[in-house]
Amino acid sequence: MPVNRFGFWLGLAAFAVLLALPPPAGLSPAAWATAAVAALMAVWWFTDAVPVAMTGTLPFLLLPLLGAAKPGEVAADYMSPVLFLVLGGAMLGRALEKWGLHHRLAVAVVTHAGTDPARLLLALMAATAFVSMWVNNSATTVMMLPIAGSLALAARRDPDADPSSDERNFGAALVLCVAIASNVGGFATPIGTPVNPVAIDLVERHFGVRIGFGEWMAFGVPIMLVALPLAWLVLSRIVLPFRLAAVPPAQVIAAVGSTGPWTPPERRVLAVLVAAAGSWVALPVLERHVPGVSDAGVAVAAALLLFVLPAGARGADARREPLLDWADARQAPWYLILLLGGGLALADAVGSTGLSGWLGAELQQVAPVTPLALLFVVTALCVLLTECASNLATAATFIPIVGAIAIAGGHDPVPVALAAGLAASWGFANPAGTSSNAMVIGTGRVPVPAMVGAGALVDAVGVVLIVLACAVLVPLVLG
Repeated sequence: MPVNRFGFWLGLAAFAVLLALPPPAGLSPAAWATAAVAALMAVWWFTDAVPVAMTGTLPFLLLPLLGAAKPGEVAADYMSPVLFLVLGGAMLGRALEKWGLHHRLAVAVVTHAGTDPARLLLALMAATAFVSMWVNNSATTVMMLPIAGSLALAARRDPDADPSSDERNFGAALVLCVAIASNVGGFATPIGTPVNPVAIDLVERHFGVRIGFGEWMAFGVPIMLVALPLAWLVLSRIVLPFRLAAVPPAQVIAAVGSTGPWTPPERRVLAVLVAAAGSWVALPVLERHVPGVSDAGVAVAAALLLFVLPAGARGADARREPLLDWADARQAPWYLILLLGGGLALADAVGSTGLSGWLGAELQQVAPVTPLALLFVVTALCVLLTECASNLATAATFIPIVGAIAIAGGHDPVPVALAAGLAASWGFANPAGTSSNAMVIGTGRVPVPAMVGAGALVDAVGVVLIVLACAVLVPLVLG
């Protein structure tokens, strides 16, 4: 990717200007230096001036030089337990993809959904969302797009003739639903999207509240379960409406293929996934009997099992082959160590230097609001920003600040901070906003106005759902 020279020089200019100015009253030099680093990183992240992972290295370079943190303290953020949770989850997702469990799930769901096209659309969304609970959104989109394209072809009466308007809408809805469902499914678990574990880590660091795997699912899964049918209504009834005859079951099976009997590798990967998910959900009980166990530890144990357990596939060599090998591991998102580590290091400095508290107090004096109004403003603002900015950048920048605003106003900071974290991943309207959106537009099946229109409506739905979840469910789960 070429360097965005405007963003590059704009970021450096903002950095230099802030360093040249004296700190405002009540703000320490270390906090002001942190603000300068934050401005530089925000501009570079938001404009893609340089690769986002390399922008993540700036805290390690600049914070010690400017006296805002010690090198060892900053380096610790790049080896945070949350990164091992993300990488362990990525290994699980890689195993699901390698042995085709995603395809088995999709086939099972779609072939049992009936023959009505609208039900097929909802079934594909459900299968995609479930896969995305364990596999990153981009990989889920890559895996599920071929199935969406096959279903669109199966619904056409005459594959050799030009499709009717209803057939075009149905095909576009099938493809677009993959991007939407893969993003929505990522909300359900802490490993569904990289922003989730970052939000968990920042909430614990800044506000002393630990959010376990099961606790996250207690509000993440309801968001997914409500958002999916609402997004389905938006696609099938408002933006891309269609009226089509039932698709013969034989055509559905011919389109998505058959899976055959379960293979030993599939069973073993599924067993590891179930064991890991069960351990994550039961972690509060496990901690009483196994001191030191953690979400990240479970993820690492699951990943190690995948490298140790033989696949048991047919053939002497294949039988001894492990479920994952290092060639598979090289495809994991190792760049997240720099990207997420940099976000955590910046957010840590924002809190430890007093910058977030100062900003919270200043902003609260300007606009004191009720807790519900604050939740709505934070959620809407972060959803809007994440349409054109890095999800991680939005979360890392705003979580400490909005939490400090809540504290200054006498409110519980955790729901507000989580609202910012959740909203930072809820961007559906920008065709270039996420890799999933870009891949869907790249198929040529989805008109840009359809993505923008559907995305804007789903964004509005998301604002309401996130506000309700953080106002009602989060206090119940964490209270």
